[in-house]
Amino acid sequence: MYTLLQNLLIETLDEEESILREFINNILPALEREFALVPALGGVEKNFANKADQSLLVHVLNGLLVAWNLSNNLAEPLSDIEQRLLCLGFTLHDYDKALHNRGEESPKAHEVSEIVRVCQKLAIKLDFPEFWQDWENYILDICYLAQNTQKKKGSNRIASNWENDELELQLDNLELDRLCELMTFGDIAVHMNNPADIVTKRGGKRLEDCLGKLGLDHNKLVYHRLRDSRGLLTNQIHHAIVNFTQKCDWQPILYFAQGTVYLAPENVDILSIEEIQEFVWENIIQGDAESNIRGLEEQFRNGDVGFIRSGKGLKIAPLTRELFSPAQLIGLLPDVFIGTVKNIKNPATPKRLEKLTLNDEKRKFLEQGADVWSDRLAELIIFVQKEFFAGNEEYINWILNRLNLQNEISLEETKIQKGGVNYGWYQAAASYIAKTELDRHPNSEELSKFFQEFGEGIAEWATENSLLPQHQNPTYQAVCDYLADYLEISGWERESIKFTDELAAYTAAKFKNKAICSLSSGEFAAEDQLESVVLFKQQQYSNKNALGGRRIKRGISKIWSLEMMMRQAYWAVPAGKLEDQRPIFLYIFPAYVYSPQTVRAIGRLVKKIKKINLWEVCKQWRKAEMKFSQLQYLLEEEKEPKSGRYQNKYDLRELPFMAMTYTKTRGNTDTDAWVEPAFISLILPILFGVKVVATPSPDPIYFSDEEFLESVRLDGVAGFWNILGLKNDLRLQELEAAFQLLLIAYSLHLETRSSPPDAKWQALNGTVREVKTNVLNVFALANKKLRADKRDASNQEVLRYWKYAEQLSVNSERGRYLMELMKKLVEEYRIFYQASLSESSHTILLPISKALEIILSVPQQLDNEDVIMQGSGQLRDAIERQEIYKRPIIANKSVDYSTRQEQEITAIHAFMTTCVKELFLGLYQGDRALLQENRNRIKSGAEFAYRWLALQEKSKPETNN
Repeated sequence: MYTLLQNLLIETLDEEESILREFINNILPALEREFALVPALGGVEKNFANKADQSLLVHVLNGLLVAWNLSNNLAEPLSDIEQRLLCLGFTLHDYDKALHNRGEESPKAHEVSEIVRVCQKLAIKLDFPEFWQDWENYILDICYLAQNTQKKKGSNRIASNWENDELELQLDNLELDRLCELMTFGDIAVHMNNPADIVTKRGGKRLEDCLGKLGLDHNKLVYHRLRDSRGLLTNQIHHAIVNFTQKCDWQPILYFAQGTVYLAPENVDILSIEEIQEFVWENIIQGDAESNIRGLEEQFRNGDVGFIRSGKGLKIAPLTRELFSPAQLIGLLPDVFIGTVKNIKNPATPKRLEKLTLNDEKRKFLEQGADVWSDRLAELIIFVQKEFFAGNEEYINWILNRLNLQNEISLEETKIQKGGVNYGWYQAAASYIAKTELDRHPNSEELSKFFQEFGEGIAEWATENSLLPQHQNPTYQAVCDYLADYLEISGWERESIKFTDELAAYTAAKFKNKAICSLSSGEFAAEDQLESVVLFKQQQYSNKNALGGRRIKRGISKIWSLEMMMRQAYWAVPAGKLEDQRPIFLYIFPAYVYSPQTVRAIGRLVKKIKKINLWEVCKQWRKAEMKFSQLQYLLEEEKEPKSGRYQNKYDLRELPFMAMTYTKTRGNTDTDAWVEPAFISLILPILFGVKVVATPSPDPIYFSDEEFLESVRLDGVAGFWNILGLKNDLRLQELEAAFQLLLIAYSLHLETRSSPPDAKWQALNGTVREVKTNVLNVFALANKKLRADKRDASNQEVLRYWKYAEQLSVNSERGRYLMELMKKLVEEYRIFYQASLSESSHTILLPISKALEIILSVPQQLDNEDVIMQGSGQLRDAIERQEIYKRPIIANKSVDYSTRQEQEITAIHAFMTTCVKELFLGLYQGDRALLQENRNRIKSGAEFAYRWLALQEKSKPETNN
């Protein structure tokens, strides 16, 4: 069984990387188990809190993969033994952080024997023997590498300091030094969180030094950075630049939210901004076939995006006219009409033909072709004529000749119109379809191919004869300006955007009552929002218009229009409809950096996220005894992962850098909307070490992970989150406790309040509020569900609900007191009364029920001691009417009867004293109304306490045995 991270990584590896595959197979699950919540950087401690979070899991994994990838460029390849030592040495290079997390002191650099002992112990935990049977013979080499990854801190690179009579190094100094340099490169690299760090920070110089010592001084490090993050558009730009640079022999080695660092030849040419602008635009429109990225042109072919079909026919969205030239549009339209004209059972052509004056023979012939294909052909011809060739008779002649109808239908017949509908072209279309020998099935591939060739023919003919209008593309110019302002590439010298220029543009737009982009203020030139572009309703987001202004429509810039159109295309979301589904956007950032392998894995992860089923999650978590580590196996696939399956295959929706996805709900409340993203936001940093921001905003709150320190940030989260006492921003060490609380709340709600398949998430706020207000409501909710099911709680349910209550009361003094009081009450009455667990709740709760009844029924003026005495007497009378086997003191015949009676009376009095003094007078301050209100909660808590204590007693003999 493979963990989710294993699956994702294995399928992005080269098939020949067998040792790395062995490492991922055998050691990665242990790394996930031991290091996922250990901070390598950042954390809650005061000394480290000023740095952003990075887990030791991703620190080790990314650093190792970076070093592994760099080793492939060495003049002399690493041997199998060196590759294994690289893997194991880097795995242990931060052993001190693992020790610190457990509160243990790390050995000093000169304490070699202690270092070896510590590393051996950790190696066993991390399953080194499963990876390499001979690892113990190389333990000194592994420790040497681990200790000397960091050259300055705690290093000890004198070989003689390590060897003794029992242990000696197996590799020579040159081999060890080469491995140390590789590991140092990987370790420094994963401390960076910006591509420009290779130029602006000291770490870049240290990386160059490592390259020189590894004999790679004929290479240098270069970077590209985009100082912005929008979502799909910026990810597409990043990917296009990576592809462009690979043609220049730039090898990507580090990925960040804002760009990439490459290993490039020393004498590399400076890239041209004009070439990059053209390449990026072509990538956006045409896509990238090698990487399986479809461009907008292909996405627009089905007609769902970029076109509007209403009762009056098809319309082209204004932005579509900008993105595609007239010739490209004509090439798209055949597929658009095939995709949008679907009136198969009730085609329009027969009705159109009825309006024409035809002889019987002609009408009978045309009826043979009056199907959906004649509708599609007629609409295509009419639409192209109206849009591009109005009044052009050459177009009519070309169509008739192309369809071989020049001898059957005259020029005048094609112009017949009634009520604004061109009936002549319906006649021509029906005539062609009637006589064609091509397959006429509604999904016919033959006719689809003909339509495509037909459209391409029109475009070629019109282009050759210069009949098409000149194409104006402001969006292309906006993208070029955007790249010129925001893109940085090594070797370029560019001035940063001046704040005064942006302010001047914003002020001018305000003064002249121009449109201002409601998503990016006055940063870019804007126009009115169009219904065909934005995913939200046009008035959903407030503009920055001056008070009293007459402009109603919100504005949107060309850059954001393109981003919105890409989201429509790649997310398959209708314009203006997404807000109805209450989307929560998840922006996934690297914790500092991704290696090439992890960037591909995270890309695939984004696609898998939406397969998460919270019913199954909670079921799996309960089955694993509430241990979050078992959720490593979420979304497990039936087929075994295969190396190289997705090595270079992307979907634009999955592209990382700043990966982006969203959740949606069928519910009508914020609670429904936030249930799934709240869970995903916690599980992703735990399983993959990424950083997540969840927000209802379609505009990313942050441009990169540099801008926030925490692992998770939730913006505008629903009420249940804060009722649980969780913070909106969480550091790495806080994730496990938050995750446990969240899954307890989800599981309790699904078990007690849902009606499968309806989870009734809208009631989650109420569930959480009840159990956080009074922890005994956990048992009250459980009992209510059990009574509805007409059954008693199973042993597993008793243990689980008790654990739920314990976890929910960890940070609540009152909650902990309630739990202890329930245990104390039950322990005290189990001394003199015990019923079988198979008995009814009434029988099990007899003492507590009787005690509550007495306290609530006696006169208020009665003295407390009198209440205790009267209650003790009435309770003893009730106990004496019970079978002897339910009275453990009396059933113990090893003691004389009078002594037993005395012991029972004493036990009953002690129990009644606790009920009056601690429960009634202490907890409820002598308020009978308050006690009455909580009566059923107390009884529910006592019943579960009784069953839980009985199970604990039952397990003791087994433990002793």
